[in-house]
Order: sequence, then structure tokens, then C-alpha cells
Amino acid sequence: MKIAVAVMLLAASLAGITAPATAHADCGDPDQPACTGPVPTVDQVAAIMDRLTDPNVPAPDKSDIVTPAFADNEFRKVDCMAQHHLSAPWIITDIQSAPNNFAGATVAVPPRWRSPRPGPIVLVDQGGHWMMTHRSAMATLDNFYNDAIPLRALPWCWM
Repeated sequence: MKIAVAVMLLAASLAGITAPATAHADCGDPDQPACTGPVPTVDQVAAIMDRLTDPNVPAPDKSDIVTPAFADNEFRKVDCMAQHHLSAPWIITDIQSAPNNFAGATVAVPPRWRSPRPGPIVLVDQGGHWMMTHRSAMATLDNFYNDAIPLRALPWCWM
């Protein structure tokens, strides 16, 4: 339930809605039934993560998996972080439905020295096509970039 509530709050913030702390969702809150809307498969989430972190896919071409698409002033940073991503198989857990065609999941990589911490991602179903929210994509890239290798070895990725 924690992911569904977090996804609902993040979705509200992405939509420009400021929800007071006392707001209740139609589903997913402790006093409400679990959300039962659509969710992506593990393979769909893994494909999104693969494309997001693929250094051979330029940031402008990732608009088919990120909504809203990366802005022109973010391309350099996104490409830089993707170049320094340590590829690994994805561990995708806790896929849960959330209100308004949103879903959440937890993404991690197998444990190793200096592994990035598992992190939540937010996805949205747009006409049967799952996409990662822009905010979630940037946070995920930051997580995997900053936690994957020793800081002294990292080039500085900036916009």
C-alpha cells in the first residue's frame, strides 16, 4: 500500500495539484480498498529501465518511455548519466496500481559493492503504452548514477 499512496501523491504533484495531507484517494489509502487498475508487467518495466539507461539511445529518443519528454537543457545530463550506468539485470518488485492510470514499482540491481539503493518509480498508462514519469526518470538516473560507482571516479554530469 505504501507505494500506491506514494504514487498517488506523486501523480497529484505532477498534475500540478496540491493535495492537503487529509486528502483521501479512491483506492490505496489505509481506509480505502486496494487499487485494482492496470499495472505493467515486469518485462515492460525492465524494457523501460533498459531504454532509460541505454547509452546508445540519445536522450531525445527516450521520449517514447518518459512523459513529459526530457527537455533540451536536460539532454546532456541524461546522456552523461546513461554513459556511466553500470548495467545489470533489474530486480523489479512491488508493482502496484494507483489511481488515474498510474502504477508504482520498486527497481533495484543485484547486490554488489557500491550497489545503488532500490528505488521507487512511477509509471503511467497512456493508451496501453506504459511510460515512466519525467520526475521518476530523473530521480532514477540520479540514484543509479550517484550510487553505482565511487564518486572520485565519476565525471560531473550537468545540464
